[in-house]
Amino acid sequence: MTKSTIALAIVAAVTLSAGVATAQDAPEWLGGELTKPLSETRIGITVLYPGSNSYQAMYAETAESYAAELGIQATVMDPQGDPATQFDQIQDMASQNMDAMVVWPTSQNALIPAIRNASRAGIPVITSNSPLGEAGRRYIEGHTGPDDCALAAQAAEMLGDAMGGEGNIVVVEGTPGYAVSILRGNCFLDELADNYPDIEVLASQTAEWNREKAQTVTETFLTQFGDQIDGVYAFDDGMALGVVSALQGAGMEPGDVKVVSCNQFGEGWDAMREGWISGSGKQSPIDDAILAIQTAVRVANGIEVPELQEIERAKITPENVDEFERPTW
Repeated sequence: MTKSTIALAIVAAVTLSAGVATAQDAPEWLGGELTKPLSETRIGITVLYPGSNSYQAMYAETAESYAAELGIQATVMDPQGDPATQFDQIQDMASQNMDAMVVWPTSQNALIPAIRNASRAGIPVITSNSPLGEAGRRYIEGHTGPDDCALAAQAAEMLGDAMGGEGNIVVVEGTPGYAVSILRGNCFLDELADNYPDIEVLASQTAEWNREKAQTVTETFLTQFGDQIDGVYAFDDGMALGVVSALQGAGMEPGDVKVVSCNQFGEGWDAMREGWISGSGKQSPIDDAILAIQTAVRVANGIEVPELQEIERAKITPENVDEFERPTW
């Protein structure tokens, strides 16, 4: 194992105990028979960057705890958003002959050779949350996670409606080149162009999924454009909260500028109830991680899975926010 696994090597190696599944008592969700006891099943998981925001931290925590609950042996690793580090982690897992791998890709294309090698070595790989580039999809068994294009389109609908279909916006993006960033950008812009032609994008800049950077980016936008800004689209709630901090620092009141994002965090739920955020989307890292691990267990046992499995999404606005539980992340 190389030094790349040191960053976050959370090993959920649970010893066999009473009640751990055997080949005769497969979990209901499996959809087939176990070829070996869950306690002997080894799954490697590499997560984008759990230290960057609360969604990814909760995903990693859930992956660890759910693996322990199932009794499987799972290693959760953190590449800290670096494709080269994640490439090495995938190679390490392949050399250990894992029963399956879960990869939350840091890059659309840089990881394809490592995933290809794992697949050709007979190790089934699924991707989670962020899709792999199309050239690499032949080497994976399936993908699980949110429909980022649909989330972005519904964000455009919520922002367009909140602004009455006209005005100027700025955009706070995720990391450039990352698949989720591409989808959340392009699908948002397509929805605006098709259905809200009187909304103009003044500027768009990355904050790399970071709350503090999003605040700085928004402060720069406010200096540059001032009261020309009617709305802000942030690619996730972590960055939306940075946007809110910048608006508060500029002496604005809730609702002066409409702020919309894609996936709601706990503090974002609070900010929405206070009037600072006009729209967000339901996307659970708990559902995200559980679905990925269940899918990995299925493919480890030779069970065919769908090419794409989505987690639940929904529009959340100030009008219906109390119908949703406050997120724990």
